[in-house]
Amino acid sequence: MAVVLVETHPFRSELCDIPDGVAVRPGDAVVVQDEDGEDVGRIVSYEDSDESRSVVLRAATDDDLRRRRELDAETGKALAVFCRLKHEYGLGMRVVGAHWRLDRKKICFFFASEERFDFRALHKAVSTALDTRVSIKQIGVRDHARLLGGLGPCGRDLCCRSFVRELKPIALRMARQQNLFVEPAKISGVCGKLLCCLAFEDQSYQQWLKEMPSNGITVKTEHGPAVVTSHDAIKRRVTVRYEDGTEQSVALEELVPGREAGHSR
Repeated sequence: MAVVLVETHPFRSELCDIPDGVAVRPGDAVVVQDEDGEDVGRIVSYEDSDESRSVVLRAATDDDLRRRRELDAETGKALAVFCRLKHEYGLGMRVVGAHWRLDRKKICFFFASEERFDFRALHKAVSTALDTRVSIKQIGVRDHARLLGGLGPCGRDLCCRSFVRELKPIALRMARQQNLFVEPAKISGVCGKLLCCLAFEDQSYQQWLKEMPSNGITVKTEHGPAVVTSHDAIKRRVTVRYEDGTEQSVALEELVPGREAGHSR
């Protein structure tokens, strides 16, 4: 039985089993069933996983897609109720969207914030007002940027909007090992967080740097011993400083065999 990743909302993707006899593939619109009921989504990719908790019921029909559009059009009324009640409860959350399940048995509201809120009373009030099951989920600024879309500093569509499916943590270490010693603002995206693209070559840089001597290590060169002061992983070169204080860029292959052991961390 094949397993696929299905995106039912910009903030929700789930692993689903494809039963035998259901002919669908990546890119197809499908109806899925999980613990919350039925919903329409689009298959993103095949996945090698045994953690699926949902199932693809069928390829989405014209009626399914029409129903999805009708429900999307109805979210405005539900959002108006939610926003009115959140103001009554004095919650300063920024609401960014809502999503009805295909069977209309549940609606999920999304809000963006860096702080935590206690919205238990709001949850009960909204559920009573709409007479349905309600879920309220907090998203981060990166998810919000994905929803809005836009252009990155490079001038291209945001990676998170166009092709990045999983928003993994981005560490400042990734910038440092790429020799990007600049102000954080210059390597941050429209969401204010470090650029997603810093992670694209992270594994390659880690592998390259394993082959290079660490800063502070004494190595042997054609001109005598020298101390490594910096690296250029892509060009496979290191900058070394000799005893007289002069510095030189040396290709990794030009270091004399027998240099001290020690690799970049």
